[in-house]
Amino acid sequence: MAEILLLNGPNLGQLGTRRPEMYGTTTLAEIERDVRKTVAESGHTVRCLQDESEATLVRAVHAAADCVGAIVNPGALMIAGWSLRDALESFPGPWMEVHLSNVFAREPFRHNSVISPLASGVLCGLGAYGYQLAALGLVHRLAQDAARSAGPGAAVGAPGPVHGHGHGLGTGSGAGRAPGPGAT
Repeated sequence: MAEILLLNGPNLGQLGTRRPEMYGTTTLAEIERDVRKTVAESGHTVRCLQDESEATLVRAVHAAADCVGAIVNPGALMIAGWSLRDALESFPGPWMEVHLSNVFAREPFRHNSVISPLASGVLCGLGAYGYQLAALGLVHRLAQDAARSAGPGAAVGAPGPVHGHGHGLGTGSGAGRAPGPGAT
């Protein structure tokens, strides 16, 4: 079975009790359980790590080079986590970025990310469910990549578009926002 890295940054170990009005009452253990269930259907397993230290997260990314993909919630490290950004830039597989809250509806300093431009997709503002959607998107992306490697006529595992870096589940300043009238 292929393994997926689930990486959570500073303060995310406090989910369920830290600012439940902002981040919800779901614990990180519950999120990990749900992601495991979601990717198990496609034959994947999950390696989970949460840490307060950027250095530990960087080492985890380097140690996960054998993982086929990753789901990353960098927390506030999205703003100035340059060493985490550099580690994720060299990560060999696709990865999805997740934020529980809609960072674009919060303080202006949260609107710029050094990490998001590198992600295969970005989900924000969907609470704990965003992790499951990121898992589904990642599994779909992995199936697309496998189909491309297999050649023409190979089947892709799940419906719906998830494109390369900077596309798909939403990146850039519009990430997490609903499409406007007439948008697809």
